[in-house]
Amino acid sequence: MSSINNNSSASSDNLISILDNSVLIKNENKNDNIEELNPEEKSNLIKEIVELQEGLKALIQRAESVKNDHDQMQSGNQILQTYINNLMSSDVLSSANVSKKEG
Repeated sequence: MSSINNNSSASSDNLISILDNSVLIKNENKNDNIEELNPEEKSNLIKEIVELQEGLKALIQRAESVKNDHDQMQSGNQILQTYINNLMSSDVLSSANVSKKEG
């Protein structure tokens, strides 16, 4: 399970890195417009970007958490299904043995 968590963390880090790079590329194209902003506007823009990045990180962490919960529940369901199948087959065998003894 820890390898899944490591892979999930790595994939979320990769996604964040890709998004960061995308923002950097877009910002390089808009450098002329950013240069024209006053310091207060730049500061507000940076704060907004940081807030959006933090929100994205929180959403990715939540998605990973839900995926882990899903995986655990799916595993539990498989165990229960196996248990039910075993009960059903043992019940069928028991009733077959009872029928043979009666007949």
